Amino acid sequence: MFRLYSPRRTEKIIRALDPEIHFLQDRYRLPAACVQAILYQEMTHMDALDLLADGAVRLFWLKYRACKRLGKQGFPGGLSKKRDSSTGYAQIFGAVGIRAVEFAVEKGIESREALGLPGRALRADTPEDLQLIWRRLRKDPVFNLRLCALNLLFCAQQMTGRTDFSSFGENEMRLIFTRYNANASAVTAYGRETYAHFLRYSGQRAAPSFSAPSI
Repeated sequence: MFRLYSPRRTEKIIRALDPEIHFLQDRYRLPAACVQAILYQEMTHMDALDLLADGAVRLFWLKYRACKRLGKQGFPGGLSKKRDSSTGYAQIFGAVGIRAVEFAVEKGIESREALGLPGRALRADTPEDLQLIWRRLRKDPVFNLRLCALNLLFCAQQMTGRTDFSSFGENEMRLIFTRYNANASAVTAYGRETYAHFLRYSGQRAAPSFSAPSI
């Protein structure tokens, strides 16, 4: 399958995002290497199927808005029923983004207003909320990165019971990266690979040769 981002292009994009990534490091006490590792892992594995999934969701929301103008309520039926997908550089689902935002608000880590969101609680089963978050994740790279960081904090809390990244050992980091990708209780290949990227970006060992899987 054709990959959307080569390792070289991915590294170039990550370098361009460096100011925002380090802003997140300072704001959330989250090592820049965590976000960099997620971006590299996700972007080098994105392919045409990801574009198709985003396209299907976009069509769903176009249909939703058309139905709403006609006075219909709730989610529309029909052939296109896919209303969410992992999207943007950090490949975040709209529902996952909502969960990350609400977690951050509950813990006093971030406010909805600072993220440019309505001041009320967001719900993934509310069409307007899911559409809002998914569209921003897809179109706004800075917003996508911020929710990537907040989702990492959520994953850390869920897997370890705390969000202090300076306290995590090797296996805990692998579990956090695993949770970012899947609801799993044991370390997966994704968690191991992303942790290796984390070490590379944080300079904790010599950089191995990483590349996207062969097509």
